Amino acid sequence: MKEYESLNRIGTTPHRSYYIPFGEGDIINTVYGIQDRTKSSRFLSLDGMWQIKQHAHVDDFVLNEQLENEIPVPSCVQMHGYDQIQYINVRYPFPVLFPRIAYDNPCWHYRRDFALNKKDGEKYYLNFEGVDSAFYLYVNGKLKGFSQISHATSEFDITELVVDGKNTLDVLVLKWCLSSYIECQDKFRFSGIFRNVYLLTRPEKHITDYKIKTNIIGNNGVLKFINESDVDISCEFEGSKKIAPANQTVTFEIENVCPWTAEDPTLYTLMLHCNGEKIEEKVGFREVFIDGKVFKINGKAVKLKGVNRHDFNCDTAATVSLDDLVRDIKLMKEMNVNAVRTSHYPNRPEFYQLCDHYGIYVMDEADVEMHGACTRDGGYSNAQWQEYANSPILKPGITDRHKALVERDKNRPSVIIWSLGNESSFGEAFIDGAKYIRARDDRPIHYEGVLSAEEKYYHSELIDITSAMYSNYEHIQKHILDDPNEDRPFVLCEYTHAMGNSCGDVKDYWEMINANEQMMGAFVWEWADHAIRTQKGFLYGGDFGEKEHDGNFCCDGLLTTDRKFKSASREVQAVYGGKKASPIIDVEIPCDESLNASNIVIEADEHTGQLTSIKADGVEVLRTPMHFNFTRYTDNDRNLLSDWNGRCKLPECKPHIFSCQKTPNGYSFSGALAANCLLPAVEFGIDYEVNGNELLMSISYKIADYVKNLPRFGVEFGIDKAYNKFSYVGYGPYESYIDKHVACDYGYFKSSANENYEHGYVRPQESGSHFASKYVNVCGLFSLTAENLFSFSVNPYTTKQLTTTAHDFELKENDFVNVCIDIAMRGVGSHSCGPALEKKYEIPKEGKNVFKVVF
Repeated sequence: MKEYESLNRIGTTPHRSYYIPFGEGDIINTVYGIQDRTKSSRFLSLDGMWQIKQHAHVDDFVLNEQLENEIPVPSCVQMHGYDQIQYINVRYPFPVLFPRIAYDNPCWHYRRDFALNKKDGEKYYLNFEGVDSAFYLYVNGKLKGFSQISHATSEFDITELVVDGKNTLDVLVLKWCLSSYIECQDKFRFSGIFRNVYLLTRPEKHITDYKIKTNIIGNNGVLKFINESDVDISCEFEGSKKIAPANQTVTFEIENVCPWTAEDPTLYTLMLHCNGEKIEEKVGFREVFIDGKVFKINGKAVKLKGVNRHDFNCDTAATVSLDDLVRDIKLMKEMNVNAVRTSHYPNRPEFYQLCDHYGIYVMDEADVEMHGACTRDGGYSNAQWQEYANSPILKPGITDRHKALVERDKNRPSVIIWSLGNESSFGEAFIDGAKYIRARDDRPIHYEGVLSAEEKYYHSELIDITSAMYSNYEHIQKHILDDPNEDRPFVLCEYTHAMGNSCGDVKDYWEMINANEQMMGAFVWEWADHAIRTQKGFLYGGDFGEKEHDGNFCCDGLLTTDRKFKSASREVQAVYGGKKASPIIDVEIPCDESLNASNIVIEADEHTGQLTSIKADGVEVLRTPMHFNFTRYTDNDRNLLSDWNGRCKLPECKPHIFSCQKTPNGYSFSGALAANCLLPAVEFGIDYEVNGNELLMSISYKIADYVKNLPRFGVEFGIDKAYNKFSYVGYGPYESYIDKHVACDYGYFKSSANENYEHGYVRPQESGSHFASKYVNVCGLFSLTAENLFSFSVNPYTTKQLTTTAHDFELKENDFVNVCIDIAMRGVGSHSCGPALEKKYEIPKEGKNVFKVVF
């Protein structure tokens, strides 16, 4: 059997906790509050430029071949001109020949030399912290081993193969292997040596592994140091020194301990010494346990205000720097996020040390997702998922991933929950791994995948936390909170899908979470958009010529891909911070905004009801006719487009006038919006009345019974570009909607068309509306008030542009500013992957408003 069609790791050392040894004489410096491992005399970085050559097949590899090109390590090969950038979500991006791999399997031959001052009595360990998907290692021309599990460290003892002086490493990285059936995560599919590579120099007899366990008894902290090495270890903790004999335990106690929490991440220093090296560990006294249905940390109920996070950078893809990690954590703290789920694999190891230092709770997730199993016949079948979850072929590989997860991160106080993986169902292939974690550690085990498994697994004693994704409130109440058999804490491991203009439901979710002790929190999907920065702009699935892709579904984050805030970021920040929605209040309008044209003259098209001309003191106001506006695009409307654009043909609906009366001061129209072959979608009435410099517009609508809902109803028109500044009374200063305005305040604000539109949406869409407005003044041109509250936007782009343009950088500048005045605008919700919009946030089936426009 080919190694890459098995799940074995050959020649690697056993999984162990992450640590970096220092020489006894080394000074341990810090960077971003954690140890700077590069300053260890026992650490040799092998990052940098490596030689590389691409092959179409493994069989083309020749060990001593000439490699003419170079590539930085760590990096992803697709970001350096090799292979094909591809984003795909729930499908395997290769022929499903399980348990085999197709012959056409790109691979990359890496090579680099390094110098070593080899000494007797020392051992040399080569570490690869992340290689996707599998690789062969050769040292000085000899095969050392083969490894897989993309997001796990592979450590090789190469002592017998290295020589004093020049040494050569050859690494053959495969794009696909049997493990690829277990690594079908929703992400860009990158390959290569994407995390750091380094060599550790160790004493002949050295520390191999250990476990740190803390308890809090009264006001005192108890630290148990469990020596899992075959050597004695000298331990120093808070002024006390003890020897931990080989494979035995020592205990330390500290009075008046300060417990570790996300809000107060107090850490104590434990120093380990053995045979000329030392290891520093930061210890947090933290207890996690479940009290009935309540999840508690240090004896107190905790709500996890979480996000799901991938290791991703828009310039370097899956390769992330320490700076990237720190930036993300600082932004999380700024946004009142206190927890992160490492979706859907263990993150770079220093991420956990940073979470220890800054204070972030971590749900640490195994590198397991088999989503492609349920789509491999072209449909979507949980039964096919179950087949892989029960597979005896995959079982050892899944178990190994669970071991890798818990062993590497077991000493991190920030890790409070273990997660068995994501969207892979649950079955016999998971049992041994879950049992291993249960025996190895006492932190709770999470796994949402049991919901897709055979019913017998749902209440498995191996799963401590019940979990769901994107459930609506009624489902949570009925199937979790009101279920007498459900006695576990409940978490939404994914919710409020943050794709585009989104997160309209976060406030309602947290009202429910805060009201129910069984609900321990929720994790937004996801932290930041995934898109690749190019000279043109940000690109997503399908933009790289790949045939199989899932479009912009990767642009589903709270933050932009380059880590800028969007309105969803601010909404989550506000709700997580406990802010309540600002009430609608009376607001004084500055007196210097009065307008005083002497008169206006209007013209309307008697066949459409559109205003084609408004002249104020003889000067034309309109640059595009004032027409009905009842469409929009947001990513969260995508599941409604087949109904809106297909069945109801909303974009094809045109106004048909049933009655037109020209009055002494204006016009009165009644009619309907209808498309070919269909009944009218909307009946409408609109009256225009001029009085001096004022225009009264009375607009009413009634949606047909066969039309389930409309995104909005109002009017749209263009004005001269010179009038791009505006002020208003409503929810601001950010865009706001009926279901998304907690981040906003109600008051008087000023803005401009360019500032108002949210360019953070990689795929353009509805943006910049302001909910529950009372007043808007387009500076120097007109002011508008109404009998009832309304929504409006002043943007550089039309509704049609925002509906049909694929990328933000493709939006074409107009020679006018676009104004939308809406009687009603539906909420934004999170229906791109989440539940349907609540009925209370849909626009009414009938509506009317009277607008007064003063020029």
